[in-house]
Amino acid sequence: MSKRFLLLNGLAIINVVVNHSIGWTYVAMFWWVHRYTPLTSPNFSQLYSPDYFILRVLEQWIIPSIPAFLLVSGFFVAFSAGRKKALEWNYVLSRIKYLIIPYLIWSAIMIIFNVLQNTTYTPAQLLRIIITGQAAEAYYFVPLLITFYLLSPLFIRLVHWDWKKFLLFTATLQILTKLVNYPLIIGLDIPFAPLFSFLNSGWLFVGHVFWFTFGLVIGSHQNEIKEYFFRIRWFLLILSMAFFIVGVIEWEWLLIQSGQSWIGPQETLVDNFYSIAILAAFIGFINTRIPFSKKLEELGPKSFGIFLAHSLFLAVAARGIYHLLPQILGFPLIFFVILVLVGLFVPLLMMNLTIKSFLRPIYTYLFG
Repeated sequence: MSKRFLLLNGLAIINVVVNHSIGWTYVAMFWWVHRYTPLTSPNFSQLYSPDYFILRVLEQWIIPSIPAFLLVSGFFVAFSAGRKKALEWNYVLSRIKYLIIPYLIWSAIMIIFNVLQNTTYTPAQLLRIIITGQAAEAYYFVPLLITFYLLSPLFIRLVHWDWKKFLLFTATLQILTKLVNYPLIIGLDIPFAPLFSFLNSGWLFVGHVFWFTFGLVIGSHQNEIKEYFFRIRWFLLILSMAFFIVGVIEWEWLLIQSGQSWIGPQETLVDNFYSIAILAAFIGFINTRIPFSKKLEELGPKSFGIFLAHSLFLAVAARGIYHLLPQILGFPLIFFVILVLVGLFVPLLMMNLTIKSFLRPIYTYLFG
């Protein structure tokens, strides 16, 4: 199971790079139109074009990336705890140290990059950015995971107390959190809107708690869970395909209901159902070999370094193309592929050069 989850980590980090490359491609399609046409930006004439739908399908496909990371993290926490009903705080603190030093370094790099782009910050804003992971779009995940590590000693006890009840409780909590977000997605003015928005903050554990708990349960009851998902693996696969299709349609419906030209992508309840179905199917098909499994397993341990570094290189590549080769922006899929290659392979190259150079002693501080 451990090798299977390293493979899942490898798949997830590729999907994270794909996700943020799609985000930059949307920027090129709608907000940078003036760089390659005589039109004024923003311009949404490419909405519902073939390129847009290809990107939307890809965007829906990669939704389980963050749930996968949290599931894998929970699994290895439970694996480390073993049969004990308590988790050593030394382990928790070591995992947090592994996360926080590279996170602070790369957050500082991203803040400096943004300052060079004429962004200004107050000390209070800088503090909030670090605490909530806002230096880059993806960085909210690190404070989120740190929170789960801090909660993991309690969660381990609850899993050993009654894992089914605890899993049901966290699922219910997450479902309610996603439900109250629907009015906010389409822009309705409702009571308690600030509270509901806060509960759905990316860095806050409430809206993601099921995924980490699910990983803990799998790590604590591997054989039972694996055998059950194996028996229903085809049902899970069909279910995931159904939720995938519904998720694509749902988001377009939400966009229409909002009355806006564009709304930023947000995770919905249907997305959550899709994620649980596909992740459970992934476990159910544990004996099915995935192409390039070996390479993906090798990518798994490097995922945190790629995660931290890719945002900077995507921003540099996207803005570089904007200024130097704006004609490429008019070909969204080509622009997208360039960004994926840059976001994945430049961090890998940087990590490889670091570990082979005099900087090797600080590799862990840079990339985890």
